[in-house]
Amino acid sequence: MEGHLKEAIDVGSKFSTPVSYSDDTNTSDKLNYVLLNEFNYLPWSRAETIALGGRSKLSFINGSTVSPEVNDPEYEAWLSKDQLVMSWILNSMERNLVEIFSFSKSSSDLWDAIRDMYENQNNSTSIFQIHREVASLHQENKPFVQLLGSFKNSWNELEMYRPHTTDATIL
Repeated sequence: MEGHLKEAIDVGSKFSTPVSYSDDTNTSDKLNYVLLNEFNYLPWSRAETIALGGRSKLSFINGSTVSPEVNDPEYEAWLSKDQLVMSWILNSMERNLVEIFSFSKSSSDLWDAIRDMYENQNNSTSIFQIHREVASLHQENKPFVQLLGSFKNSWNELEMYRPHTTDATIL
């Protein structure tokens, strides 16, 4: 065994997958290294959903896992997992924002409150800034792959702010 990884062997299969023990036990873990501030909701939310999905906890924020009744035997297990997800989300926010959202009742309520506050803020400003950055990109002495990477990064960021649509009123 190496560190906190162990080999989980699927019976009937010759392939093994490393499993991390820390995923569901450490409430001080950060899901990613993008801390939410007042200006980066979209990249932050994308990083959070990827990390939660990778830990099989996305259902706690997307509404597909609902709270059982308080007297249900499953309630304690649900509450434990939900509070773990809340702690991960709160740990990925700047301290001044944690104070605003720390009294949410559930991880779903926390996620909704964050989305309601930041989802549409500064989109047009960010789109304008990305367009300016793309327009100012020059190869100069950089390798072509680096220039292409800069274009691709800007394009991906722009796609987060302006998703594909066929609705002419949005374009």
